[in-house]
Amino acid sequence: MADVVTVIVDAAKCGAACPVGYTCGTANGLPVCRAPSGIPLFSHVFVIMEENTSLSTLVAAIGANAAPNFASLQKKYASGLEYHGVAHPSLPNYVALTSGGTQGIACDCAAASGLGSCNAGNCNLLASDECTCSQSVSNLADQIETAKKTWMAYGEAMDTPCNLVFTSDAGTYSARHVPFLYYDDIQTNATRCTSHVVDYSFFEPASAADFNFIAPNLTDDMHNPFPATQGNITNGDTWIGPQVEKITASSAYTDGGLLVIVWDEDDDSGLLSANAPIPIFVLSPYAKSGGYMSAATMDHYSLLATIEDGLDLPRLGSAGIPRASTADTLADYFADK
Repeated sequence: MADVVTVIVDAAKCGAACPVGYTCGTANGLPVCRAPSGIPLFSHVFVIMEENTSLSTLVAAIGANAAPNFASLQKKYASGLEYHGVAHPSLPNYVALTSGGTQGIACDCAAASGLGSCNAGNCNLLASDECTCSQSVSNLADQIETAKKTWMAYGEAMDTPCNLVFTSDAGTYSARHVPFLYYDDIQTNATRCTSHVVDYSFFEPASAADFNFIAPNLTDDMHNPFPATQGNITNGDTWIGPQVEKITASSAYTDGGLLVIVWDEDDDSGLLSANAPIPIFVLSPYAKSGGYMSAATMDHYSLLATIEDGLDLPRLGSAGIPRASTADTLADYFADK
């Protein structure tokens, strides 16, 4: 009987019954439902994905007082020491984060209108827009809709909703940084695509979806110019400050949200064997803070698993290999029960 009473009290503490398999506990003194992995149940999730920066490069800029906003994030919130991308170049990382696998993609191919299909055997790294690599696979958006939740993907400088234009590095918008454009069941459904994949100017935290993916433009995501200079970091640092302030001031964040700022891969994106740690910042009322640095080895599959557990979704990816279905979550970044 005591156990029954405990369950009832815990459910009341969390405000409502936790999903099946989740338990009611606390994080930073706040009541929260937790997945078996330890990940809290989030009200909303925001992911901002930056480009091509090794952790050591960003740390050096912070140490030189050349990235004040990133320095503030490092001091105030939780970050990682051993977070990694899963592939090179950019696109496979975006696809892995949102589908549980790289799906055989080995280059930054176009989302549509290419001349053929790209894979590891025929990928032309110098002219990736000559081929396409859209995929007919289950993805995070499918999971979210099946669970009767909402999602949005925002591309800065996208302009037209569901813009499939590849865009060279000389441009500002790049479709290859908006992974939801690469899934056939989104790309070929005009209504679904144009209502969910839109320009960043439409982003408003006060009316945020349950899941929000944000792709800055090629300047603000630190991709351009190439080769990189201090200017890349300055551009990204200047952009990120106001965006974080806007999101963390919203009730979507303060009422149990999660904001993750993460990079796609390290500086050596052209070296297929390189896999240096990349930056990640984890912000949440439930997360550790005050400059906590996690030494746990994690990657994009870990982040996907964290998002799925945090939104009460099943895991994507094939079992038996290090994908979201079997990945460890970012539980170390969150306060204890």
